[in-house]
Amino acid sequence: MTQKTALLSLTAVGIFSLVGYLSRNKIIESGEKAKEVFASAKTVKNSYDNLLESIEKLKKELPNSQKRIEELSTIISEYQFKIKNNLDNITKFQENL
Repeated sequence: MTQKTALLSLTAVGIFSLVGYLSRNKIIESGEKAKEVFASAKTVKNSYDNLLESIEKLKKELPNSQKRIEELSTIISEYQFKIKNNLDNITKFQENL
């Protein structure tokens, strides 16, 4: 059983237990309250699934991002190398003033 399955199973058991407890102790007196609890639980489950989906998308994009970061780093290093001579000349000029 994967962690996701175990977590969803525990969540479902918890929700059913909560509804059973509340209805047995007359805290929930109508089916509407039970429907609200189930709707809330479904919303939480859907949000959890969306979160897992987003995490997977981010994991897939990470290598592309790393590649782009390395490219940008190389470009910046080349640019700094090209302008270093000019910066040195500007510094010399400022010192002579």
